[in-house]
Amino acid sequence: MHPFYKRLFQQNEHVMKFGLEAIQKALSLEPKIVSYPHILIAGTNGKGQTSALFANALTMGGIRTGLFTSPHLVDFRERIRVDGRMLSEEEIIRIGEQVLCKYGGDDIPEFSGVALTYFECCLMMALRAFQARNVEFGVFEVGLGGRLDATNALNPQMSIITSISRDHEEYLGHDTASIACEKAGIMRSGCPVVCGRNEANTLEAEARARGCSSFDALGRDFEWRESAGALYLDSRFGKIELPGGCRLVSYQRDNAAVAIFALLKAKETGLISIPVRDILNSLICKTRWVGRMWPCSPEIAQKYGVAGIILDGAHNPDGVRAFVEAAKRNPSPHALVVNSCSDKDIEQMFPQYLETFPPDSIFVVPVESTKRACSPADYCSRTHLDISQACSSLREGLERAAKAVGPRGIIYISGSLYLIGEAIRELHEEASLESIL
Repeated sequence: MHPFYKRLFQQNEHVMKFGLEAIQKALSLEPKIVSYPHILIAGTNGKGQTSALFANALTMGGIRTGLFTSPHLVDFRERIRVDGRMLSEEEIIRIGEQVLCKYGGDDIPEFSGVALTYFECCLMMALRAFQARNVEFGVFEVGLGGRLDATNALNPQMSIITSISRDHEEYLGHDTASIACEKAGIMRSGCPVVCGRNEANTLEAEARARGCSSFDALGRDFEWRESAGALYLDSRFGKIELPGGCRLVSYQRDNAAVAIFALLKAKETGLISIPVRDILNSLICKTRWVGRMWPCSPEIAQKYGVAGIILDGAHNPDGVRAFVEAAKRNPSPHALVVNSCSDKDIEQMFPQYLETFPPDSIFVVPVESTKRACSPADYCSRTHLDISQACSSLREGLERAAKAVGPRGIIYISGSLYLIGEAIRELHEEASLESIL
């Protein structure tokens, strides 16, 4: 690991600091750093895929587009993309060292007096990279929450909220209405809001109170529909076919519907001027988003002697519910390789796995990349899964899962984004992360 990354990861890595004061001060020191239109995308689940679809559409329309997402699965560079591609290692390190010199703390001679957290430094790196690359439009995925997330120091011309469910309750609230109010903090007066199908009434009330120019919700103002083997978006913009949409599972269809309606809304309001309807003919087919029902290459599956290996980063009860519903649709024998962070609601997540995965086809593996992960033994204890299902390594879990399902079977890996990242390394699938387009 390059020394820069070690220094960056030490920048309050394990500290949750809510509030915009520091990042606002940093932005005031660089007042021209964001001179292009941009949007914020928040939500409990689905915001990464929605961000990728929206950003890719702009790139396909000829707009140089910057995309900021979090977290990364394997490579830090995944967080900052221009026209779908990661920056070079040299460029990331050069920009990152400049940011740390200015905002890293008083142990650095060039310190500006404004100390930023790890996530705030990541955002400043993205902004500097986008400025250097002459980005014309920015798409920013919100981190945790919305109201007090560092990205909310920006001034978006549109706000998107993909879904609302319970996660990070110690920070955001213990019910979905409270969480919705936190997410609503990214709304702006005079700007449109597009949201998913959860807590629409709460979010609409917030939009009205904040003076937003419009509010549209999935399931009320627009919806995806399947007919004669094709997927359509049905809204006031008409019935528009979405080629490639039928291969998406239902929650991914929700993400696509939100992204595509938001594109049509952005075109209607003059925020963008690309031929959206033409781009939709290939947008879904061309967009790659690793980590949600992502199929590994056939060569990797063949190596393990199975029909397929699928990665899904679901790590909260609603995400797991959507994952299980998708897995149920596949009639092939299947096994689950799993673990989660100990602070997640494992007791609510695990019973859902049992709806489609027999206990003897569930293999709990260690996660080495975070101290927050459950040990396999603790996971088995919390879920009342037989301790014989605990594995000493990810490789052991994969090998046991492959033996359980046989050559016609599918191995699913889920429960944690940290685990998905380790699986990508173990399976040598890193090249799939290089570009999302």
